[in-house]
Amino acid sequence: MLGLTPNKYQGPHLNVWFLAFCLAASSAFAQSVTPSAATVLIYSATQGFRHDSIPTAVDALKSRSAGYNITFEDTEDLTWFREDRLGRYDAIVFLSTTGESEPPCRVLSYVQQRLKLRAVLDAEGKTAFQNYLNKGGNFVGIHSASDSLNTTTFFGQEVGQ
Repeated sequence: MLGLTPNKYQGPHLNVWFLAFCLAASSAFAQSVTPSAATVLIYSATQGFRHDSIPTAVDALKSRSAGYNITFEDTEDLTWFREDRLGRYDAIVFLSTTGESEPPCRVLSYVQQRLKLRAVLDAEGKTAFQNYLNKGGNFVGIHSASDSLNTTTFFGQEVGQ
């Protein structure tokens, strides 16, 4: 015996007091910190078949955003796929996208321009998207997303082709 007097703040009681303190502190901290909303880009450009359900699907995702603490932005503009822009998104959703981006010949490119057909991604967009994924960016493909960028190796691997 070393002559120490037992103390109510030593031994097993200390563990209970410490646990109670940690629970109270974590509860107070959790109430004071609200996580920021995730920012997700919905991309629904098509070059091939266009699903009539795309606007409804975009609206459905956006209407549920508050319940999941997500901010959705949507576009069909392939110029959004640039290095400086993609980094601000927590995830990118390809929603019913179809078609490859680069035409096999100049004649088709001219026809596309005249008919205002939408390209899924241009070469710069593909590079930016691949870099986004390589840096740990998140990707969700919905419905026909696997029918996009059929000749693009990294995308085929991403969707399991």
